[in-house]
Amino acid sequence: MNMYAKQINDEWQIYSMGQLCRDNPQVSFPCQPTDETLAEYGVYPVSTETLPEFDPRWQRAIQGPLTKVGDVVTRGWLIEDITATTEMVKQESGRRILALCPEWKQRNLTAQAAQLAKKGEANWTPEESAAWAAGEALWFQIAVIRDKSNTIENMDQIPVDYCLDVYWE
Repeated sequence: MNMYAKQINDEWQIYSMGQLCRDNPQVSFPCQPTDETLAEYGVYPVSTETLPEFDPRWQRAIQGPLTKVGDVVTRGWLIEDITATTEMVKQESGRRILALCPEWKQRNLTAQAAQLAKKGEANWTPEESAAWAAGEALWFQIAVIRDKSNTIENMDQIPVDYCLDVYWE
């Protein structure tokens, strides 16, 4: 489907064939008018530039304004940094924690810890002692991620690239 534009009040705006017919009721336009016919009424095809590369973790692409070059109106792209929020940092923290230890594993570790606590450390087998130590090591890694998250969240301005490993190491 072709997109067209027309300059209205010194600003290029998207303009439809329906608008062209309504604005010119005395004219009988063919089903598919040529670009030359449309140009007689100040209407031009719109060409959209290829989306440039950007990192969606901390940038977004928005369509830029329409500009006319020759007989073609072009719509480009603007890449803007996303303003990072504490909620975004919390989501990244959660993503990292789940990558390290999925919820099912967290539940299993919690259940295992409850059983071992009830049994009492003095009664643990060597395997149970090793399992306890492994669980503690994993919970320590999760605590480090939570601490890093708190540090990033409390920055005066959260960096837009907060999800890079350098902030979490």
